[in-house]
Amino acid sequence: MGRDGHEVLLGCWWAGLVLLVVGVPAITLGLTRFARRGTEVQGTVSEVLLLPRRGGAGALVPVVRFTDAASEREVIGSPSCGRVPLAGWPGQPITVRYLPSAPERFQAGPQTSVFDAALSSLLVMTLGSVALVLTRWTDPDAIATSAVLGASGVALGAATVLTRRASRSERCTALRDKGVVSYGRIVGSLVVDGGGDNAHHYHPVLAFTSAAGEEVLGADLQTMSSQSYPVDGAPVPVRHLPENPLLFALDATVRRRSATTGPAARMFGLVTVLACCGVLIMVGANLGHR
Repeated sequence: MGRDGHEVLLGCWWAGLVLLVVGVPAITLGLTRFARRGTEVQGTVSEVLLLPRRGGAGALVPVVRFTDAASEREVIGSPSCGRVPLAGWPGQPITVRYLPSAPERFQAGPQTSVFDAALSSLLVMTLGSVALVLTRWTDPDAIATSAVLGASGVALGAATVLTRRASRSERCTALRDKGVVSYGRIVGSLVVDGGGDNAHHYHPVLAFTSAAGEEVLGADLQTMSSQSYPVDGAPVPVRHLPENPLLFALDATVRRRSATTGPAARMFGLVTVLACCGVLIMVGANLGHR
């Protein structure tokens, strides 16, 4: 490789470093502006609409009503940014966050917190820094080895915390242990596009009455199929938490996942973590002996 090629690679390396140090925090600040600078008020779900689409699928759109704290003006609309709630019932209290300059553009329901965004940024930056160091690692010493292993440990720790905070297995366990069963019906399908041919899948949209008497309409994200669900009006058992009716799933899905998750899944995760650490050490050792 000539000198010009070496300078190009070195320039790409520095560009990647600048992108990590500047780009990742900038993107994080932009994504968390509602959590940092937004006004938080309590709103109410007026209704949950199931809008039909082609292929037997549909879209769930909640209509939220809240009052702007500054102008005392009532705002009615659907969330235009953030994660849109896929379940609710008329009269459901819901948290709304909006920027004072544009109350019509708001987020509703639980959103990604600043802590989660910071952990995700830390994970990306540590993994990126390890990759950059390995590309330039020609003469490793004890300090460099410790830095790479330490960064790998930080990345694994951040990934573990993020996984625990958003663990589907924990929600499934809570449904199995504390959930109650009521009968509802499938009223439609929510399609998730996978980005390729025949890569999309469907979630059933369920309507049921909770233990407290709320008429809940929402998508069961724990159940999926490669085809849309038939809307035949047949009763189906739905398991939900009495204190949080928005946490629900088909009873058959909860039972099936409870039987498959457990020590085997944890063992698989542990083996994966150990394998990743071993690969990093082997790559570092091979680059060091060049």
